[in-house]
Amino acid sequence: MSLHHEGGAADTAVLNGGPMDGREHSIEDGTVELCVVMTDGQQHRYRRTNATQPLSDGRLVLVFDWVGRYYGPK
Repeated sequence: MSLHHEGGAADTAVLNGGPMDGREHSIEDGTVELCVVMTDGQQHRYRRTNATQPLSDGRLVLVFDWVGRYYGPK
């Protein structure tokens, strides 16, 4: 269950672009970047935007945009 913060945004993000496009991901307060590591070692990075998006269940979530794919530690 998502908690709503004072600003109205939930502790959930929607990922925009890349291989995880449209998926929801839980986040902690203050998260500015997410790294999704795939089974083949690819790392897909998503960065927080100032945008929010309403979900079909009425929750308002933050949007994180895809910024690229990397291999190995970064």
